[in-house]
Amino acid sequence: MNRFFKICIPFICIAIALWIPLAAQQGQLLQTKDIVKVMKQVLDSQGHDKEMTQKVINNAFKVFIDQFDPGRIYLLEEEVQPFLNFKSGDIDRFMQQYSQGTFQEFVDLNAVIQKSILRAKKLRQSILSTDRSFLFAKDETGLADSYEDWKDSDLKRSFAKMSSELGSRIRLAIKKFIAFERQRYGHSQISGREDNVLKLFDKKANTHERQYLYQEENGKPMGDLEKDSLFAVHVLKALSNSLDAHTTILNPTEAYEMRLRLEKGIQGIGILFKQEKDGRFFVFKMLEKGPAANSRSIKIDDTLLAIDGQSVANKSIDELMEIVNGKSGTKVTLSLQRGSDKPYQVELTRAAISVNENRAKSSFIPFGNGIIGTIRLDTFYQGGDNITSEMDVVNEIKKLRSQGNLRGLILDFRENSGGFLSQAIKVTGLFITNGIVVISKYFNGEEHFYRDVDSAVTYDGPLIVLTSKVTASAAEIVAEALQDYGVALIVGDEHTYGKGTIQTQTVTGNQSSAYFKVTVGKYYTVSGKTPQLQGVQADIVVPSEYLHEKIGEEFLQNPLPKDNIAEDFKDTLADVPSSLKSWYIHYYMPTLQTKKEVPQTMLQTLRQNSQKRILANKDYQAFIKFNETDSFKLPQHLQLTETINVMKDMIVLEEKQH
Repeated sequence: MNRFFKICIPFICIAIALWIPLAAQQGQLLQTKDIVKVMKQVLDSQGHDKEMTQKVINNAFKVFIDQFDPGRIYLLEEEVQPFLNFKSGDIDRFMQQYSQGTFQEFVDLNAVIQKSILRAKKLRQSILSTDRSFLFAKDETGLADSYEDWKDSDLKRSFAKMSSELGSRIRLAIKKFIAFERQRYGHSQISGREDNVLKLFDKKANTHERQYLYQEENGKPMGDLEKDSLFAVHVLKALSNSLDAHTTILNPTEAYEMRLRLEKGIQGIGILFKQEKDGRFFVFKMLEKGPAANSRSIKIDDTLLAIDGQSVANKSIDELMEIVNGKSGTKVTLSLQRGSDKPYQVELTRAAISVNENRAKSSFIPFGNGIIGTIRLDTFYQGGDNITSEMDVVNEIKKLRSQGNLRGLILDFRENSGGFLSQAIKVTGLFITNGIVVISKYFNGEEHFYRDVDSAVTYDGPLIVLTSKVTASAAEIVAEALQDYGVALIVGDEHTYGKGTIQTQTVTGNQSSAYFKVTVGKYYTVSGKTPQLQGVQADIVVPSEYLHEKIGEEFLQNPLPKDNIAEDFKDTLADVPSSLKSWYIHYYMPTLQTKKEVPQTMLQTLRQNSQKRILANKDYQAFIKFNETDSFKLPQHLQLTETINVMKDMIVLEEKQH
């Protein structure tokens, strides 16, 4: 199951239970007294609205509620209305409190949330103990219609008017969870283990609820410091998210995961743990050349019992991550067990590890007198040991060429959600000579032009960028820039995610107790278009597994609008200092990438051929006619297979033209 696919069980974004137990060392805990100071840093970084506004504060309460109850299974309409319909006097009072660093209205809202949790617990326990025959019935008739009465992917769902309605929603949410588990593991794995499935649902609900009840894993109250910190993070997230869809405060775990994705480097012991349904953790994988792998003592499937003498029983994954991690050079002792053998201990010294997961990977198929290659790139990264997405793509192209005549290349960006802008520009530069790749317009009025200036082209043959609805941000820059210049066709879902905004962040720089990312502007490619909201439009539509999912910028809260600027294919060098213009005129302008026009006759033929194949493919047609209660999912290889077929047609048609 893909990380973007969600079953709308409000407090649960379902994903495979694979966790990397490596996290940034937690700095000083944020406190309520820090909220105003941190928000000032966020507003200053954003560049345009440097003062807290009434609009932001008004939106913050809605965001706070949505963060807690996005699926509307906890709160009643009468409970939320006082916090969603503030009068001007109420806002003025809150603005005054904000300036003084007090947040009583949020305290009052959290008290309402706590009461709703206690009510939901009672409803849930009643359902779990009495409705088993309904919950586990395989007949899904009417489920989708009932569910759609209150489910809405744009987070504009209505609140229940009565407790009985909440009970119905919880009942359907549990049933959807069971349907997901059945689909994920198979009916045979669910049958006979109903109690475990229901306990898992309840455990996930309790994990979410404890954040607002301020409880530890064991149900005991948090200390005052931890309670105040959690409240501060909730308020900061609500305030920052009210600025726009992508400005947000990150907790240490979120910040660490972001750093890992961008830098491809970590500090820790290099073990990936997987959590079983009964809560046990076992070794799923060890990172190459990490301390755990180098020890040669630990084996895959060993069960983790304790860390530094502390039992991991009933620990959450966040707690596990916090305990197991630390700075390079520090030591940690793991207690593990292999099968029914006697438990053993191993002491490991934490170290910096280069992560090879989700780096560029290539594959190929024979075609005529050569091959068609595919390079999958899931993020744009740069880290230590000269690890960059640019060099990895270059190396994969070299590998493909070593296998034969590279007649066509597919860049697979279906799961690419972005990364470093600098790497997006460098990867684009592998396929063009010189030219503008992206133009950034910042809220403070500044414009930055980002160019490829080395004139070298790593590959200039038939090129396709394969996309989906979750292709986002930096990946959209590359796709749209290559489409602008006419050097690549875009194949995939009708459009990509639609994130055309620029963020700055405090994650990959110095350690900080306040991690955040802030929207500072929008980007545009050389054609003057931005992917914001509309995404990158496919030249040839080949649906992905996300066809029926409502995914994209348009479904987020407070998205920025789309617009256009003037194209700049000829590059006026307007931003280049006069002292450097002679270099650009002499070395850059003569090899400026020209805009290629894809012949419409060829494009029409490619579309028609692809459509015929999709119409004739029974699996594709079964998926296209899919509804929410069906268990059929699109086999992942079908979209890539059809894209390869498009590439074959493209190669043949281009050769005929020449």
